[in-house]
Amino acid sequence: MPQLTFSDHSRVFKNYTYVYPVLSRRSQGISLGINLNINNACNWRCIYCQVDGLVRGKPNDIALDKLEYELDQIISLVFNTDFLIEYAPTGLQRLNDICISGNGESTLSNNFLAVVKIIAKLRTKYNITDKVKTILITNGSEFEQQDIQKSVTIISENSGEIWFKIDSADTRGINLINQVNLSPESIAKKLNIASSLCKTYIQTCMFKIQNNNPTNENINNYIHFIKQFKDKIAGILLYSVARNPMLPEGNNISQVSLEFLSTIANKIEQYGINVKYYI
Repeated sequence: MPQLTFSDHSRVFKNYTYVYPVLSRRSQGISLGINLNINNACNWRCIYCQVDGLVRGKPNDIALDKLEYELDQIISLVFNTDFLIEYAPTGLQRLNDICISGNGESTLSNNFLAVVKIIAKLRTKYNITDKVKTILITNGSEFEQQDIQKSVTIISENSGEIWFKIDSADTRGINLINQVNLSPESIAKKLNIASSLCKTYIQTCMFKIQNNNPTNENINNYIHFIKQFKDKIAGILLYSVARNPMLPEGNNISQVSLEFLSTIANKIEQYGINVKYYI
């Protein structure tokens, strides 16, 4: 396997089924990903999605023994071999996180709680410190479920962070970008649950559609929405598309400029909210 790069986020590593390493531009280091959606199933259909063959639905049941074996093996490689030197460029040879992020919404899995417990078990086995985070990237759709709330509490106890996807703060934009019929009020309810249980960031993808930046109205609605959470969230993660979307709906979207993201970040920071942004 060649050295990892920011532009290649393949979820294939050796003969593994569920676990994969990536070089993360957001974390500036190696992230060990856990893909529970190997059937490419999700309840959302974001137009910037890079999953080839995405389908609506839920993930299949997980072979928990195999997942635990794979995660155990790759953590051992990280700590006991030259894995980081071999796979990461100079300056990025660090393990930043174990991240539940796959080819769809992970919290849809019937085995989600069991997977979270496996992560906690292996963190203890390898005495993984708080410097290595446990991250869940999620659309938040299942956060009213008791098992998900219990899972998120365990994530929080294991240096956890929630990266909660919000790409638009008005019903029309949510329908256009995420292709689901949700109101901002519904998303706010789930975000309140997430932020009450675990350190939570709002993660937002901004991009051009037919070479046009998001409108001032789009941005104003978004900022009006997020500022009500300024005392509940850890911050905002702004980014843009880095690779070509795999869905036909995404054939007219492209990357916004770093300057555009910087302007949005400055507007948000005026409300005392921490913002990180990157292309």
